[in-house]
Amino acid sequence: MSFRYTEQILNSSDWVDGQGNIYQVQDLDKDHLHNILNFIYKRRNRYWLNCRKTEVIESFKDGDEFFQKVIRTSTLWLSIMNQLDVSDSEFNFAWKMGSRYDG
Repeated sequence: MSFRYTEQILNSSDWVDGQGNIYQVQDLDKDHLHNILNFIYKRRNRYWLNCRKTEVIESFKDGDEFFQKVIRTSTLWLSIMNQLDVSDSEFNFAWKMGSRYDG
């Protein structure tokens, strides 16, 4: 499996794991989908810095802003959210609409 830039990852509706296995989101169970979203969120800085075009990196101040404006509107993120059948504002794993959520 060759290196994939952020654009390639986020513009796909399939998930590729670390071993190069390709999974269609509709074939994954809800726990797996939640884990993928959590993985993407925790590595938002890496996704921001691994953009192919430096102009994209320079147009966001940090990974948090990149997450809010790019990742949450990406094909991959929306495909997973649609499969989970929840709106972006309803999904929560220690954040809610860009801020920490205390329950």
